[in-house]
Amino acid sequence: MSNINKQSQDLYSIELVQDLDHEAAATVTGGALFLSNYPTNTGEKLTVKGKSSSFGKYNNKASWYEVKGDKDWYAYSDKNFKGKRYLLKAGTKANLKNDANNNWESAQPVPQEYSYY
Repeated sequence: MSNINKQSQDLYSIELVQDLDHEAAATVTGGALFLSNYPTNTGEKLTVKGKSSSFGKYNNKASWYEVKGDKDWYAYSDKNFKGKRYLLKAGTKANLKNDANNNWESAQPVPQEYSYY
């Protein structure tokens, strides 16, 4: 008879099992868009994990972004995915400049059929 049932092992002591924070979990599940209202990811933050037709009180406040995961994202200057569209490549982060700074109101992952890989 096997000793499997007699062994008790903490889940986190098993090799390759680890607790994931929200950022890491978003990366594993396909990605997320992280925004901050100040450059270099300081200040108030917003996390977008899927389509967001409006950022609500965060509209027109983003000054920094980061795309986690393997999907590209579109950010839009108006609500409901309208207005000027900005392509954000997977794995990138940057301070927003010129007309993009403080000028985003909605975002969504780029549909698979439009992926640029």
